[in-house]
Amino acid sequence: MQTATAMSGLLGSVILVALLARPAAAQSRDTTPRTAGTVVSGVVRDSIAREPLAGAMVQLVGADSLARYGRTTVSDAQGRFAIADVPVGRYTLGFFHPMLDSLGVLPGLLQVFVNGNRPVRADLAIPSPARLRAAICGPRPAADSGAVIVGTVRDARDRTPAAGSR
Repeated sequence: MQTATAMSGLLGSVILVALLARPAAAQSRDTTPRTAGTVVSGVVRDSIAREPLAGAMVQLVGADSLARYGRTTVSDAQGRFAIADVPVGRYTLGFFHPMLDSLGVLPGLLQVFVNGNRPVRADLAIPSPARLRAAICGPRPAADSGAVIVGTVRDARDRTPAAGSR
C-alpha cells in the first residue's frame, strides 16, 4: 500500500476553498465518468476523543485540475471510508464534520498519489489536542501549564463576536 503525505501552505488553502465550495455539488448526482482504477480508503479519527469519527464527509479531488475529478463519501460508524475506481493521478483528500466547526479549526489535507491499481490507504483526523493548542495559542512557553480554552467572546448586548478580544 502507498502512504499519503501531509500537504500544507497556500496550495492547501486553495484546495480547501475548492473543497468547501463542493458540498452543494456533492448532493447532486455524480456524473464523473467511471474508469477502472484503484480504491482510496482509510479511517477518519477524532484525535480528541481518541475514537473513530462517524459521519465525516470525505472528499477526494484532482490536485492538478479540480474539475477533472471529484468524489465524496461519508465515513461509517467505525470512521471508515472508501472511494473506488480512482484513476492514476495526484489528488487532495480532506474531510468536514460538525466537530471541526465547534472547535473552530480547519482539517488538514493530504496529498494522495494513485499509481496503478494498488490500493491507497490514507487516514484522516481532527488535530490532536497538542496541535490545537499550538495552532490557537502559538509557541508554548517553558512554564506553560498546557491548558487551552476554546470559545468565542461575544458582545452581551447583541451576541455578535467581539473583535480583537484576548
